Amino acid sequence: MRAGRCLALAAMAMFAVAAAPPPPGAAAKTPPGATIPAFANPPPKGTPFQYPAEMTQAQSDYVEHCGGCHGIHGYAAPADLPTIGGRVGWFMCLPEGRSYLARLPNIARSRITDNEQLADLMNFMVFGLGGGTAPASAKPFTADEVAKERVIPFTSVSLIQTRKLIVEKLIKGCGAPASLRLMYPGEVKPAKTTATTARRGFGTKAD
Repeated sequence: MRAGRCLALAAMAMFAVAAAPPPPGAAAKTPPGATIPAFANPPPKGTPFQYPAEMTQAQSDYVEHCGGCHGIHGYAAPADLPTIGGRVGWFMCLPEGRSYLARLPNIARSRITDNEQLADLMNFMVFGLGGGTAPASAKPFTADEVAKERVIPFTSVSLIQTRKLIVEKLIKGCGAPASLRLMYPGEVKPAKTTATTARRGFGTKAD
């Protein structure tokens, strides 16, 4: 159900991006064989990435394969999905953070079978949509790295647990914002219920 909805939204996103006028200083087309395309210079923090009139292969792949759910600029709120825009680059601060990104189910099991092409998509995510949150010393993903990591994708349970552990390390050791614990900044967690109140049909103890 969600997959079909995301595909439909991706198709709409592709049309919207294609119809948009080129922004000032639009990035040039990716040179053949380049590891990081011309979008390597990220937008200022807090500023959504602006697509050029002629998108690179990596940008087009993101919009087609990821934009339907995560948003073409990486902002899917209030959907219960992690915000990519202006924050995903933090995961490049730690080796386990890089591994986490490459082992995400929709990355590891992507229909993109070419590992270099998939690496380019991921580099666009972290360096382009990440909005300057990747460390200056962060190296781009390579085809070999992606090939190694994607054979061991996370399960839904291990994904949640692993993300929590990595996020705490990023906050303590890399200076990542505490809001990284949330799916998106400003997310409001639902109040927890107790067994007693649940049986009585109430939401929380306060009820």
